[in-house]
Amino acid sequence: MRKPLLIFLLILFTVSLGFAQEKQGEFMRLHSERIKVNDSLCYQVRKEYSGIDTTAWEPFCGVLDNFYFRSWYEYTLQVEEYNPHADTICVIKTIAQYPKGQFMKIHRERIMVNDSLCYQVRKGFSRRDKTPWEPFCGKFSNLWCEEGYEYTLQVKEYNPHADTIFVIKTVARDEVPRVFMRVHKEGRNDTIRAIPVKRRKRM
Repeated sequence: MRKPLLIFLLILFTVSLGFAQEKQGEFMRLHSERIKVNDSLCYQVRKEYSGIDTTAWEPFCGVLDNFYFRSWYEYTLQVEEYNPHADTICVIKTIAQYPKGQFMKIHRERIMVNDSLCYQVRKGFSRRDKTPWEPFCGKFSNLWCEEGYEYTLQVKEYNPHADTIFVIKTVARDEVPRVFMRVHKEGRNDTIRAIPVKRRKRM
């Protein structure tokens, strides 16, 4: 009785192991931008999942089943089989997605440059960055900018000399810092806006 039971358990273990390996599939990366191939808009893909991989991207003009693609995001996917020549690649799982592009900040005040009202911009997103602001006299695509606010943007490419900068996403909007104080004037209390002043340390 023990021998048939042992054989049955061994067969069950082998089948389950094979099923697990089959479901594991393969890993692939998906570029953040699609390309035109013979009038078709195609994905750019490559095998494996390493972020430092320098393997050339391959065009894939088929369908990614069980997957929703968002522009300007690079994906790591788990697929049943990596085959860029197939009509369909079945996605088992989305492992990770990374927003691509660059970050930049817009100053809350614009300046005049050769009779043109221009933005002040700089690369990066840190508030502590003291890099000088650069003039940008072009326009922003996909952005509505309100005067008096400092913006942090994710853009396709930071280039202050370009005619247009394409905005992927507005990351943050910082209002002009305000400080209010109470004053007594002519028998009534008024509230006025004041500019914050740093206090000097006493020696």
